[in-house]
Amino acid sequence: MIPQIRDWIGARREELLVASFMFPMLVMLVTFQLIPTLWAIWFSFTDMALVGKSFLHPSFLGLRNFEKIANDSVFRTSLSVTFEYCSVSLIWRFALGLIMSLYLTSKLFQGKKIMAAIFLLPWIIPGVLRPYVWMSILDTRHGIANRLLQALDLPQQSWVYKRAMESVIAINTWSGYAFAMLVLASALKSIPEEYYEIAEVYGASRWYKLSRITLPLIKFPLILSIILIFKEDIDDFAYVYMLTDGGPHYRTELLSLYAYHQAFAYYELGYGCAVGVIIAAIVFILSLAQLRFIRL
Repeated sequence: MIPQIRDWIGARREELLVASFMFPMLVMLVTFQLIPTLWAIWFSFTDMALVGKSFLHPSFLGLRNFEKIANDSVFRTSLSVTFEYCSVSLIWRFALGLIMSLYLTSKLFQGKKIMAAIFLLPWIIPGVLRPYVWMSILDTRHGIANRLLQALDLPQQSWVYKRAMESVIAINTWSGYAFAMLVLASALKSIPEEYYEIAEVYGASRWYKLSRITLPLIKFPLILSIILIFKEDIDDFAYVYMLTDGGPHYRTELLSLYAYHQAFAYYELGYGCAVGVIIAAIVFILSLAQLRFIRL
């Protein structure tokens, strides 16, 4: 038996070596991702709370948490706010990323390496610091934005209160457009130069080359970047939490923030997990769409 085992190990030495390198990562994925996910799904069907009797002895509720969500007007407001935030952020992030990628791959401009480094700066700054940078800009009394408006004799704005949604969208756009820029710039660089040379021989305009050559040839990277941006934004948390905490009057209460408040501010952990399951289902559907386009 032992020689057979030795021969089996010798024949699969490389496979076992690869498996040994993958094993620690597998343990981490199971420990920190799979188990907490299954635990959260289980909690979503219970009345688990962080205080009181339900903390020690939670009861199984079945689908009652999800029925409560369906009748919750604040959840519907949060869902509407989330899709507004994701849709507007998607438009701005995608548009800026496309413009920047066209600039970086164009032959008409100089100094593109320096500009590329500047464009990437918001993405490089740690995510926790980005809201603080914008809080100093949008401060009502001492912020740079209101000082510029004052210098131009324009009315000052209460950015964090009256312009809360616009402010968090601006932060998300500023910090996230570089993702679309990198994806689309890579796609643009893959287009053969011969197509443009033939178009120039026939006297094609820049708009014609953009609309008939460039965009059709990168349509799948375009669609993929749109899905990835939307999927990334739908569970945003840090910017809104640090800048507005969902206010004023639920104007910026994203689904992720709503789940956090239910679980850790109102101590209804089971209900918060049920909201988290709904967010996960949306992200799962978007991931399936992403895999579909990657396969194409």
